[in-house]
Amino acid sequence: MGTFTDSSIKQLVSECIDDGNLHKLLRLPNTLDDFPEACIIQSVEYIIKCEEDRIEKALSDVSETELAQSTPWRKEDIESPHSAKKCFALNMMLSQKFSPQFLQEAARGMSFDCVLIITKYLQFLLSWSPPVPEENPCLPPLEQVIDWLNALVDSHFQQLKLAEDARELIGSLQEKITVMTQWQSESKALLGTLAEVRRQFEEQQRSNQKMGDYCIEVISF
Repeated sequence: MGTFTDSSIKQLVSECIDDGNLHKLLRLPNTLDDFPEACIIQSVEYIIKCEEDRIEKALSDVSETELAQSTPWRKEDIESPHSAKKCFALNMMLSQKFSPQFLQEAARGMSFDCVLIITKYLQFLLSWSPPVPEENPCLPPLEQVIDWLNALVDSHFQQLKLAEDARELIGSLQEKITVMTQWQSESKALLGTLAEVRRQFEEQQRSNQKMGDYCIEVISF
């Protein structure tokens, strides 16, 4: 599509939203060299507000294989906050590359209702994600989920601390992050222990090898 300025890309996104063309909006990032953070936020907010029939129509060409890859929790009969296709659409935007700083700035423009909805979905992704997730191009990486949560919480800190309906969400997120942090700390400790065991094992192997070489020399003599 050629080179576009941030302003012209924002105009394209606005046109897609005004026309209700979710199909084009979802595929827009793949046709551009860059997709600004403000456009990602605007697109996520639009997807959240989209009715299911519009999402169904926009993703009618998505195969069941692609859908399954983007929503792997369905294989485990785990219920997500949204329909499979809405999750697919959200994942497409949440997986876009961004600068955490610029995302935080752009997130200030998101309505608080949408902030709560997308934060709950990100919490779901965080809770579902295995400790060592496999790489999946159809899902935002764990680090990116954390960056999204940071951007949303930091950009709406004042509202979150005052909103009664956000208290449970924030508490649940805090518990999850605490568990993850503990797991990472314990994993690092175990990794250090394993590295030391391996080092000493290799030293012992080298020592045994030297002893074997020495015995051969003595016998040869």
